[in-house]
Amino acid sequence: MIKTGFLISCAALCSTMLAMGAPKDSAPTNNEDGTNEKLPVVYTVPLVGQMGTDIHEDLIAEIIEDIEEVQPDVIIFRIDSADLGTNQHLPQFNRLEAGKFQLPEYRNMCQDLHTKLGHIDQVVWIEDSVGISSLLCMAWPKLYMSEGARLYGLQNLHRMVQNWNDEDIREKMEEAMEGQARGFFEMGGRGEYARVLGNAMIDPEKKLSANFVGRDVIWLPHTEGMWLVDNNPEEVANWSSKTALDTMLIEDTVSSLEDLVFVLGYREYEHNTQGDEIAEKYTNRWRGSYAKCKVTYEDYRADRGLGTTNSQARVLMAKRKQLEEVLNHMNRYSAVERRMKDEYGLTISQLEFDIATYKDQIRQAKDAQRGGGRGGSRGGRGGGLGGGGRN
Repeated sequence: MIKTGFLISCAALCSTMLAMGAPKDSAPTNNEDGTNEKLPVVYTVPLVGQMGTDIHEDLIAEIIEDIEEVQPDVIIFRIDSADLGTNQHLPQFNRLEAGKFQLPEYRNMCQDLHTKLGHIDQVVWIEDSVGISSLLCMAWPKLYMSEGARLYGLQNLHRMVQNWNDEDIREKMEEAMEGQARGFFEMGGRGEYARVLGNAMIDPEKKLSANFVGRDVIWLPHTEGMWLVDNNPEEVANWSSKTALDTMLIEDTVSSLEDLVFVLGYREYEHNTQGDEIAEKYTNRWRGSYAKCKVTYEDYRADRGLGTTNSQARVLMAKRKQLEEVLNHMNRYSAVERRMKDEYGLTISQLEFDIATYKDQIRQAKDAQRGGGRGGSRGGRGGGLGGGGRN
């Protein structure tokens, strides 16, 4: 009896230790059919907001690092980035919130996602895309759209190079821009049709139609195909969810994440929301930093926050400190740098130059004070760079 009890106790102890030591995510799950199988993990990545700031290479680097640890079964990139509102009669457009044309950065961002996470199934879910974000969508072969979603806006790439007066230079610039953009279509597996699709979605003068051979689409750079997509010389090829589905540009339309996952073949799944949390924190951080940066720079331009001193050296030091705070925000987040450059024409190199100038002026003011107090009140707040910046 003693021997039997000892064996039973050992067995119970070993069972308890194994249960305590087992990794949490490796525990079997009781599915509806009674089987004990681990549910597939779906990792969502929200690409929401402004291209180049909210949707930024720094955010993607952080998410890639997290996904490499999680190793999900499916990655879903949820894209909701539109430069124009949905009001057709009175289009809502905010210049400061429009997507940034950072094509090399976006290309590298997409390449990192493909190469570092290429062993994981990846799909794009387009909730709405108007502007440069549509280029991002085309960098993946598996596209799904919400019902009523848009895939518009790449004509802005063409408009960028229309300011050249010389026709030869303009044509070369157009070809170079379209060539960069077509790289995203090639990355998305469009192969021989990357040029036809890319040109039609970017250049208003290009046409687009389609023929169908079974489940294969043959895209044509003219209007003679059985399905006409675009023949308007003033418009590019834009896609509603219905048109994209009818021409098989996308796999399907979906109404929700659950609907999309079901279409992908999973009745049950585990939703990993770490990517959503990372994106939300990143957006809150950079936008908070941007708001503080703007306030500080506006104070600098308006000569606010300098105190009540009449000492020119102290005034100059206060203004230098304001510029140093602005510089810190811009160095911390390149998204802030991009917004400050667009809004004020402000660059990091200009700030560094202005700060160095203030340091020289402060030294001169202190030397003047030591030389007899001649710089004590002379000039007051009018010294330095005038507080106006270079707008």
